[in-house]
Formats: sequence, structure tokens, C-alpha cells
Amino acid sequence: MTKLLEEAIHALRNLPDDEQDAAADALFVYISSDERQYQLRPDQVAEVHRIRRALRDGTTRLATTAEVSALRKKSRL
Repeated sequence: MTKLLEEAIHALRNLPDDEQDAAADALFVYISSDERQYQLRPDQVAEVHRIRRALRDGTTRLATTAEVSALRKKSRL
């Protein structure tokens, strides 16, 4: 097992059960499909980890539906 996979599994152990199950489902889908050709680079993986930590510790948050709607309206998307 690679060091990166070990780190990911270690991080997953700290997540709630439902999130661990979602990650396991995603891993099984990855293993059983041709989507293996699409991989995150190590810097992208690190960015995902950074964002997840920020969401967990409350230093950032996801936009609400109303905020996304307002942005779309403002930018005419």
C-alpha cells in the first residue's frame, strides 16, 4: 500500500460512519470501473484534504442554495 493511500485511510477513520461508507462505495466503484484513468494528482488530493479540514473545523463553508442562485443571477449563468 502506498503512503498516500495509507494517509487517506487514516483520515477516513476519523470521519463519521456514513462518510466512511460513502468513501468505501467510491473506492469500490473506482476499482470496478474504467474510471481509473481519471486520477487526481497529489496536489489535487492535498487540496481536497485541505478543504475537508476547513469544512470540519468551520474556517470555511459551502455556499447555500440561495447564495448560488444569487451568484447565477448576478453573473447571468
